[in-house]
Amino acid sequence: MSRFDEINELIAKMQEAPCKAKERLEMLFDENSFVELGEFNKDAGVVTGYGTVGGKLCYALSQDGVVNTKHSKKIAQVYSLALKMGCPVIAILDSKGVALEEGFNTFDSYGRMFKGQADASGVIPQVCIVLGDCLGVSSLLTSLSDFVIMERNKAKMFLLSPSVYSGLDGKEATYETIGGADSLAQNGNVHFVCDSDKECFEKAQELISLLPANNLDIYSYDVTDDLNRVDESLNSIVPEDNVSEIDMKAIITSVADNNKFTEVSENYAKNIVTGFIRLDGITTGVIANTGLIDIDGLKKSGDFVNMCDAFNIPLLTFTDVEGYSNVNIEKQTDIIKYSAKLAFAFANATVPKINVIVRNAIGNAYLVTNSKHIGADIVYAWPSARIALLNKDAATKIMNYDENMYSQVSTPYQIASDGYLDDVILPSATRKRVLVALEMLLSKRENTVAKKHSSIEF
Repeated sequence: MSRFDEINELIAKMQEAPCKAKERLEMLFDENSFVELGEFNKDAGVVTGYGTVGGKLCYALSQDGVVNTKHSKKIAQVYSLALKMGCPVIAILDSKGVALEEGFNTFDSYGRMFKGQADASGVIPQVCIVLGDCLGVSSLLTSLSDFVIMERNKAKMFLLSPSVYSGLDGKEATYETIGGADSLAQNGNVHFVCDSDKECFEKAQELISLLPANNLDIYSYDVTDDLNRVDESLNSIVPEDNVSEIDMKAIITSVADNNKFTEVSENYAKNIVTGFIRLDGITTGVIANTGLIDIDGLKKSGDFVNMCDAFNIPLLTFTDVEGYSNVNIEKQTDIIKYSAKLAFAFANATVPKINVIVRNAIGNAYLVTNSKHIGADIVYAWPSARIALLNKDAATKIMNYDENMYSQVSTPYQIASDGYLDDVILPSATRKRVLVALEMLLSKRENTVAKKHSSIEF
């Protein structure tokens, strides 16, 4: 047998050997588009490569063993190539941990991966899919990504084992309570929870279709929906009692192209709704308040604003905020801290910013949530809006307002006459008015103060 024949036989055997990591990547990418990198480097414990997802070039990695030096070098190469090409990176995480026999070199392995993610942050989208074990230092890889998708039934992710936490605060910790998908989604560490590997890949494909390839790209689709569509049901969607919760998701889907809304972090800080829609084919980030806002809601909003701004994704907010929930002495310092951070996130964002005040826009809580005062480009209000420095009860006690006087000073028409609203619009026409505003703002440019970066981050 010639040397050439031996090589061909070796290649054939390698191709016959099943590889779960590679099979997962082939499920993720468009059919027959995946190209493996470093195919002969099998003992690295990771499969890497590139291909197209929905026609968009992406790089990816899929773990198939312990983390070692070769493992980290292959991943670092993926990030380097993705940065050069300006395209997203998708990481499929499923590893039993580190190669302990490599000793302190394992820190160097993780350092390489962290450096690659840090360089890519805010430049190209990073999506992590957790399908199995993601333990110890590996769990930090997810928090350095933009989006985390986790399989509900078999995936686990934690830094320290349950035995470390058991007994603290009189509670017993389990692998599920500290590292299960549902638990992590409730505290904001996981953005999407899916019931199978297939659903995880489908969610990643959906995300990639919405996100730009990089921070210099504006990605849009051909529009198949009526740009002048109106929805009469919005004219009666605000409850008359001013207490019942407004169905913000119904408003969002009504405005969106083809009524399609991809919600992000659905199970975290449920008084804030975040996600993506398309408007005239343009991917747009949406944030909606649903009454009162708490500390987790402030964090969730701020993180989403920063992510959208990093990738030049316009922001649309729907406002109904009357104040803060759970304000007490212990929490007041955190309310101050994260309110300031949210105000900074909106004020610092240079993307188009549109706000629609649906009902309440009261006090400090409104000020920090994309108000005109901190830089919103266009602010509309529905006739149902009430905009004021104080809520009605406080104004009655402190300012001696009666109900009629309060209604007069808080009406959107009065606020518009003061220059703090651009228009009072019919709810049914919200889609049309937002689309026109967004189209006008797409050429927006802001000259910012020269600086390396801000010192205020979430």
